[in-house]
Amino acid sequence: MKSIYKFLSVLLLFKTHNFTAQENVLFNINEAPSYNSYINYKEKDGILSNQITCITQDELGYIWFGSNKGLTRFDGTNFENFTNENGNLTQRINVLVSNKKNLYIGGFNFFALRNKNTFKLIENKTVRCIIPTENSLVIGTERGIYKLTKDFLIPIKTNLEIDLSEVNDIQYDGENYYIATNKALWKLKNLSTPKSIKKIEMGNFTSILILKNKVISSTLNSGLRIINNSKISAINIFTKNVKGIRKIGTNYWVFSLSNGIEILNNDFSFKRKINKYNSFESNEITDVFEDAQANIWLTTLNHGVFRFKSLSYNRLFVPSISFENIEVLHQPIDFFMHGKDKTKLKLTSQKNHLAFYYKSIDLNNPKNVLYRYKINGKYSPWTHKTSVNLANLQSGDYTFSVQSKLKNDQKSLPIDFNFYIDKPFYHKIWFKLSIMSFIFTIIGLMINQSIRKTQTKNKLKINQLELKNHLLNLEQKALQLQMNPHFIFNVLNGVKALGNNGKLNDLNSTISKFSNLLRSILEASRKDFISLADEIKTLENYIDLEQQMSICKFTYRINYQLSFEIEEIMIPPMLIQPFIENSIKHGIKSIENGEIIIYFSNDANYIHCEIIDNGVGFFTTQKKKRNKNHVSIALNVTKERIKSIDSKTYVKFIELKKNGEVIGTKACFKIPLKTDF
Repeated sequence: MKSIYKFLSVLLLFKTHNFTAQENVLFNINEAPSYNSYINYKEKDGILSNQITCITQDELGYIWFGSNKGLTRFDGTNFENFTNENGNLTQRINVLVSNKKNLYIGGFNFFALRNKNTFKLIENKTVRCIIPTENSLVIGTERGIYKLTKDFLIPIKTNLEIDLSEVNDIQYDGENYYIATNKALWKLKNLSTPKSIKKIEMGNFTSILILKNKVISSTLNSGLRIINNSKISAINIFTKNVKGIRKIGTNYWVFSLSNGIEILNNDFSFKRKINKYNSFESNEITDVFEDAQANIWLTTLNHGVFRFKSLSYNRLFVPSISFENIEVLHQPIDFFMHGKDKTKLKLTSQKNHLAFYYKSIDLNNPKNVLYRYKINGKYSPWTHKTSVNLANLQSGDYTFSVQSKLKNDQKSLPIDFNFYIDKPFYHKIWFKLSIMSFIFTIIGLMINQSIRKTQTKNKLKINQLELKNHLLNLEQKALQLQMNPHFIFNVLNGVKALGNNGKLNDLNSTISKFSNLLRSILEASRKDFISLADEIKTLENYIDLEQQMSICKFTYRINYQLSFEIEEIMIPPMLIQPFIENSIKHGIKSIENGEIIIYFSNDANYIHCEIIDNGVGFFTTQKKKRNKNHVSIALNVTKERIKSIDSKTYVKFIELKKNGEVIGTKACFKIPLKTDF
């Protein structure tokens, strides 16, 4: 049986090899992105070692390689190797993870991080995986799980089996943690004091891939496992000694430390094999990585790094730019503490020479990146220069902005650095004040004398204005107290007639209403504002008396639709009576079945009032008057009062018409809404 299996495997490999040769393309998955060439980077090209163990990309775009000798950074053109004085970075690196501005490095017997261009050793643990979470960093080691807290690794106790196992991978699907160890695959509700722990399957599990609706885990020699809800299914593959699995496009890439790469379709059916027998130079694959520009990187244990360049995704790539270094008087500064949304860098007047070094990464076209900058002004022309020297800057606030552009005209977002250069001491206010103190003292005495005179004049003007304002208030209150003498005469005659006719009940009612009206007018004259309820009560007394005295009978209604109680709304007193008097005397005076409707409403800021009558019309009445310049004094004063309250108040008279004939008048105005709370 084993012989048949080996025969089929060799036959399949030859078939794959023939297919690739027919395509005449080194590497093509028949889907975007497509690839038609690769580059192999080795020690001779500048990389630290041919034994590459892991790979990642930071937020700026640099590619980082971990090897058995340490750490290497690549910008598309140049390799930069990093070592550490204590020798930790020269040991074997197992895993690299870039998160925000930090690079986490896990290796043989050490865990370190790179931040602000410096490396820091955290702990002597052999690290196998690093997983950033929302609140912390979780580290899988050769013996259990740890959590990064400040500058320490604290063990996370789950259960004895996990705590004593080699943790190869940890992933979180938003609800559960999946842990791949050399002994089993686990599912935990949470890591610290887990509420539930489930051992999914025994075995040596090497990596975990979290997808939208399923979890995929690779085993060392037993194929793949698909976890969908609570169901687990096995996928058999040809590859053994599996290191991990990656999702590239719609395919799954399973890579091995000894059998190359096996590519599976989206349904996990076999697609093709990549190894040294058909299209590749190495079977010892340590990592597979797809960068931001859709290039695929393969790291190996003996042949360095292979890069397959994307043909179709580069146009979608938007670069980012970052400051590499900032110098003041040729001395580097901690620029991470300053810049946009950070504390502004404050410099003395002597430190007015700054140099900015910046970088933007385009792995596919590294030599075609252009830059432009501005310093409190217009942008400079686009150039390939990645640094700017600014010498002899004047004092003041500065914002240095720089932006990059790729070959396809994709531009990065500008980055800013804010700084302030202080004035020389001889330009500062305290120095000038000390020199001119004597002159200012003399000038101050002169100004003080002038101010005294001005204050005396202003005080006199203020007193005059206050007196004028007092007289105006008295005039306004006097107008409020005024009542049409004809109205008073008619009321008194009406009272006399009721007395002569012996209508004592009507007589008492009329006298009571008249006295209440006079009392309310007198009380309101002492106030700047009264409640709408009091105003309505005064109007009812007034209109009731007008009804009794009028020859032509009329009716009235007072309606309101307000957001507050009428007791809570405050308005100036005697504001509505002149409009009603005008409607009675000039609108419905000569018609039968006259009607007056008073309606109050409000919006968020104003109260509105409408007085509607079915009389002969306001403008028609004005035309019939012999003296066209005659207008009610009380009405004029009321209109001026309303207009003086607020710039948005108004008073309008509208003749209502039907079929071209005037059927009445609507007087309307609005004043600011005021309440007693």
